[in-house]
Parts: sequence; C-alpha cells; structure tokens
Amino acid sequence: MNLPESLLTRLTNQFGIVATRALLLAMSEKRLPTFRVNTLKGTDENVMSTLRECAIQFERVKDVPHAFLVKNKTDKELLAHALTTSGKIYLQGLTSMLPALVLDPQPEETILDLCAAPGSKTSQIAALMKNTGRLVACEIDEVRFQKLEHTLALQSASAETIRVDATLLHTSQPEQFDRVLADVPCSAEGRMNLNDRRSFSFWSQKNITEHAKLQRRLLRSAVACLKPGGTLVYSTCTLAPEENEDMIAWLVLEFPFMKPMSITLPFPTKQGSHKTATLLPTSRYEGFFVATLVKK
Repeated sequence: MNLPESLLTRLTNQFGIVATRALLLAMSEKRLPTFRVNTLKGTDENVMSTLRECAIQFERVKDVPHAFLVKNKTDKELLAHALTTSGKIYLQGLTSMLPALVLDPQPEETILDLCAAPGSKTSQIAALMKNTGRLVACEIDEVRFQKLEHTLALQSASAETIRVDATLLHTSQPEQFDRVLADVPCSAEGRMNLNDRRSFSFWSQKNITEHAKLQRRLLRSAVACLKPGGTLVYSTCTLAPEENEDMIAWLVLEFPFMKPMSITLPFPTKQGSHKTATLLPTSRYEGFFVATLVKK
C-alpha cells in the first residue's frame, strides 16, 4: 500500500528523499512487542524470572527504565499472558514511554495528565511518583474514560480521574500543578503502518488543521493550570510541523513566560529551533515529538 501522494510530497519536502525512504521502510516493517514493568506491582528482576520460566526471549531496552523488547511472542500472546492480565507489565511503545520520563514527576508533587486515556502514561507517572502526591487524569470521552479507569485499577495506580473537557479545566484548577503532561490528540503520522490502510486513510490537511486548533486550546488550559515555576511537557505521535514545531513557536509567542528547555532522549532525534525533539519511525519504535517548557 502507498501513502497519499500529498503526504509523500510533504514528508519529502520536510525530511529529504533519503530520510523519507528510510521512514517509509520503517512504516512497512513489523515491530517487535515492547512493554514496561509496572513497578507498583513488581520488579524488573521478578518479571525477567517469569519470562525465563515461560521461555519468552527478551531484551532490556538501553536507557529506558523498566522497558523490554520481546523476540518470540506477538502482542496478542503477551496481552493474554498472566504478567499482563495481572497488571505486572503494560504493553507500550517505546516512544510512548518517553513523555512521562521527560516530565520527571517526583513523589508528593501535584501532576496533571491533560489527555489521559487509555492510561498508559498516567499509570507510568503514578509508578514514578510511587503512588504519592496528587495525580489528576483528565478525559472527556466516556468510552475512553472507562478504559482509563480500567488501566489504573489493573495497575494499582492511584490517580484522581476527571471526565471533563480538558480545554476548560483551568477554570476550576488554575495554577494547581507542579507539572503538566499534554500528550494531545494528533494526526498520528508517526504511527502510520503501510500494511494497514486504516492507519493512514484518515489523513488530510484538514485533519491536521483541526487537530492544531484543538491543541492550541488544550495548551492554553495547560499553561493556566501550571504553577509558576512548573514544567509543561507537550508531546504528539505525529510528524506534522503544524502540530509540532509550529505549535511550540506559537506557544512561546502567545506566552512569553514559557521557556523551552533542553531534552535528552535515549534515541536519535531531530532537534528543533525551540529545543524540541522529533523522533522519526524506525524498525523498533514509532515516530514521536516532545518538547519541555518551564513557566517562569
């Protein structure tokens, strides 16, 4: 299958012919399953012992805490395994694990996950906080909200779940949070799979524009919810500059007191003008974008 011609042209203009070829190859390869150990219920050592007992071949992922890659089982098989059904591990893409690590939540802090469902990053944040402090998880969609609550319960992750429009949250919780994660809805270019037309059939310039409008509303709320001196992490799983670098450029222009901060990631990144980081898809992980700003 081929991506829409207009998208191919965009990617080529954005990254160049050689990088786009590598990107398309990565989009056509089947990635091995990856998971994160839930430290609220176990340890890496205990999980590795179980994997060995079950003859599951694995590899620890360098510089990503508690992350593993599985070589001889499918996602479906791992989802049915007792380690997953008991909440001791959580199947999650490697780049999806990065925003919570960049956020660097500390025990006893107040943290907001602005667009929380299905709970992968919320539960990761809870584990990093050791279930202390105050963690608020926001989601407006009823079905996704139920998935969020299920994930948190399965992983014994303590969080205050709120079903509300996150763009309006600042009206009830202004300047309440030490750190805010805005992992926002996006056009998902970084997750496209050339073997699955459904993953890119929705793509259009209009889709990007509509997501960018929502992202600006979410960011206005995120900034207002953040305490002075607090940290905002913005992330997407798209490659579209309108939702990534351009969004951060808009943010610092709209809110001059928001200062971009440098990010160190365990994977090769394309650095942007506001210290942003773009990760292009590879055979191991999906494409991603992340930026960190501090409210001065």
